[in-house]
Amino acid sequence: MASSDTRATRARRKSRRDPRRRRRLAVVLGVLGLLVVVAAVVVFSPLFQVRTIEVEGTGHLTPEQVISAASPVEGQNLLFADTGDAAKSVSELPWVEKVTVSREWPSGVRVNITEYNAVGVVDGDDGPLVINERGRVFLRGESPEGAVPVQASADDSGALEAAGTVLGALPDELRGTVEEVDASSAEEVTLRFAEGREVYWGSADRAEEKAEATRVVLTREGQRWNVSNPALPSVRD
Repeated sequence: MASSDTRATRARRKSRRDPRRRRRLAVVLGVLGLLVVVAAVVVFSPLFQVRTIEVEGTGHLTPEQVISAASPVEGQNLLFADTGDAAKSVSELPWVEKVTVSREWPSGVRVNITEYNAVGVVDGDDGPLVINERGRVFLRGESPEGAVPVQASADDSGALEAAGTVLGALPDELRGTVEEVDASSAEEVTLRFAEGREVYWGSADRAEEKAEATRVVLTREGQRWNVSNPALPSVRD
């Protein structure tokens, strides 16, 4: 059996440990209580309700159009605001290629959009169709400034893709001088410029090389050029 001195020593050690345990427990409970208070403030306080929507990336769209599309998040608690639904609503606007909606504490959201690049416009059965640099039709019924007229069948996706790729490969200043693109097929693309000058591309393959060849030949004499082989551009009869 343990001696009375041993039992007394153990009792003293236990008495010294118990206050430390109680202090640790009090600290833990205090932290948990503080977290509960903070969570309650974030969830229920009007300070964390969405009151502002900031927009970045607009060009053809106005910020007001984007804010209107994202407005369902206004008044929602920022922690639980449905940013995915807001992004879906904004993505349905014309011109919007990409959109992200992020929280801006304590009471705002930020909408960042990337608009389509309108490089060409082709006549459709119901009016003009605007294409981007991949030949995708993303807008109907408008002819935006800077979009080059494209002579192609609106039903020929290959020709539209080729025309979009060709126009997208041209530097902005050079594309601005193109008066028309003739894309009778994906393999037969011709650029037309002022004063009757033409540059025949053939297909849209090696587009960057052909764009550079186009820039070079337009500095030379000759009305009609062939850059289907961009390494050996030639004058066409």
